[in-house]
Amino acid sequence: MKTMKLFKSATTSKICVIVANLFFGSASLSTYCFAQHSGPIVQEESRQSKTVPLDQLLGYYQLPNKVAFIEFTLKDELLFAKQLWDNKEYQLIRINETNFESKEEGHKIEFIKDSSGHFNHAKILGRITMTKVEFDPKKTKQLSVEQLGRLEGNYTFNDDNNLKINIRSSGSGLMLKQLWDNKEIAFTPRSETFFLNDDSTFPLTFLLREGKAIQVTCFENDIWIKVK
Repeated sequence: MKTMKLFKSATTSKICVIVANLFFGSASLSTYCFAQHSGPIVQEESRQSKTVPLDQLLGYYQLPNKVAFIEFTLKDELLFAKQLWDNKEYQLIRINETNFESKEEGHKIEFIKDSSGHFNHAKILGRITMTKVEFDPKKTKQLSVEQLGRLEGNYTFNDDNNLKINIRSSGSGLMLKQLWDNKEIAFTPRSETFFLNDDSTFPLTFLLREGKAIQVTCFENDIWIKVK
């Protein structure tokens, strides 16, 4: 189970290395996944595209592990991708309306619309989908006592009712305590429902219902249900 294994900093420090290898890290894999975008088809699509303003694609995108983020920005009307875990930056060249590749490496990325018609997803390597978030993962957000208080309580691991954690507010953030060994970890908010520990390797994502927390997800899929 990731939650217990990744409490140890020696293990969690490996997360960003793994993510770095996934994104823009394999030219051969990404080229294979997007082979359909090469040749005459690309040239024809390029003539018909470039209708989507680049500013619709900008922002922070979160990878499935919830730890890593990519920031898309404009510089001199050019699109850039920045990996927040190592600050490495790539200039992106447009292939067609929704597909881009890094200028130097040729690694591919596709922006995807949601059901409302907004570009809120991006796919890398043809298989890993990132989700756009409305917060800046680099900045701590100030939450009120009431906002923090609605997240407090005991939570039971979805796959093992014998494992429990306690979450309480601690001034500007939250303190998580593992009830099986009393280990405590401090978290600071990036949004009302998303928190990171001090070295940004441990994410907490809360699910609210009617303004109150009903569960918290650690990393990608370790779900803890709030005890009523």
